[in-house]
Amino acid sequence: MFTKKKLQTRKTTEKEFEYNLFAQTVDAGNDDGLQKNASPKLSYNFITADGALQAGYGFTELKSPTSTTDVENESLVTLRGTEIKSIWKLKWYNLSMDENYYYIFYYNNENLICYDNLFMQRFLTLTIENTFTEVPYATHYRSNSDDALLLSGEGGNLMVVSGDGVETISDAPVIKSCCSHYGRLFAITASAASTLVYNEDVDIENWTDEKTKNLDFSDERGDLNVLVAFNDYVYIFRDYGITKVSLYGADEEFAIAHQYKSDSYIFPNTISQSGDRVYFLERTGLKSFNGSSVSDVDLDCEELFTNCDQSNSFGTCFEGKYYLACKCDFGDGKAVGCESGDYVNNALIVYDFATKHVDITRGVDINELLALNNPYLPKLVACFRNQYKGKIGQLTRDGKIFGTSLVNLWQSVKTDFGLHGKRKRIKSFTIKSLGDCKVVISSERDSREYNIIGKDQIQRIVANVVGNEFDIKIVADDDEIKINNFVLKLGVAN
Repeated sequence: MFTKKKLQTRKTTEKEFEYNLFAQTVDAGNDDGLQKNASPKLSYNFITADGALQAGYGFTELKSPTSTTDVENESLVTLRGTEIKSIWKLKWYNLSMDENYYYIFYYNNENLICYDNLFMQRFLTLTIENTFTEVPYATHYRSNSDDALLLSGEGGNLMVVSGDGVETISDAPVIKSCCSHYGRLFAITASAASTLVYNEDVDIENWTDEKTKNLDFSDERGDLNVLVAFNDYVYIFRDYGITKVSLYGADEEFAIAHQYKSDSYIFPNTISQSGDRVYFLERTGLKSFNGSSVSDVDLDCEELFTNCDQSNSFGTCFEGKYYLACKCDFGDGKAVGCESGDYVNNALIVYDFATKHVDITRGVDINELLALNNPYLPKLVACFRNQYKGKIGQLTRDGKIFGTSLVNLWQSVKTDFGLHGKRKRIKSFTIKSLGDCKVVISSERDSREYNIIGKDQIQRIVANVVGNEFDIKIVADDDEIKINNFVLKLGVAN
């Protein structure tokens, strides 16, 4: 008589792991083993602030309304030249019309200064004659309640551009940065970068050597780069530090206080004020200055850019966020957008002051950023290098650079789901994706791709990937993309 023996099989239990925490910021500096199961190792060209993966930031041709009363009806801002080398802005009060006028200026490859009123009917490109032989320094100046744009540089005299027209001053030096404070004009000149120049007459048109005096700052903090009138003081942002200059009333005496000494270089084009803080980039990361001390801004993704050349980085504050155009090393050997050519910058990092959330756009070589603040239709605009060097673009949230979609990627860390040493099988996953995307599930033993057709409903996809550690990638290039409800179902061997 024979008796049957049952074959012993390994028992398994099922577990679900939700990957719906997409709002979490990339933490590029930590090892995978220190991360949570749903942490992103890399994420770019998605906007993830609300917990879903959505189309990221992009740029389209700058448009502007023809009046302040109908901001919905916009027309294209026509540009002159094949390369936009620098962009500036000017707001001035028109007394006869009793309203503010808003202008955008740019310097092109024809060495022309061009401009456009952002809220008027446009018929042709307006230009200002000049003799500059390269991009001039541009700084804003205020005197007697009037706003002006100061332009100075090689080959030309100082130009004062205001609502009253253009004044040329032949005796003034090349000014890198300036500000007015307590009836005096403070300036940093290109010829004496270690010296603060101040004028007893705040009117720059009355600049004379007899009226100017110098304060020397030859110390280990390096050259003077940017002046900021802030918290009732003048702050000098230098190569390696911040110095405060105090002046009260008509007193001739200055109080000098060195507020901050840095071991790494401060990039001048990243200095931007928002509310009660000034933000700037050092080689070691993003910093915040409150008038008395400097603190680190933890972006979590600093590992992507701190080892890259940031000499061409550019940062500005706009509507509660800091926008940083910089160069990043994504470490994957891929060529996204501008990376297929000779690029300088390749990323735009967006930091939200309130939520501390960070989004990353990869594949765009931004030369300069400019916040066009006004009460009617504020915009963040940029000029570019290489492929788009002849354009001025306005920021969008459609994931396209002048109509071309960028590849979107979200990649998890490697994880064993906290089940070390146990063999696991990813049996299936659910996902809701409004656009087409691809899900790649990989382990040390296997890797499989799943093409998802966009639907406005949760889909269940059967999978069969075995291993101990896994990483997940979600890839898309659909501008209508929105992904959430992503849940893995695992079978775990007991």
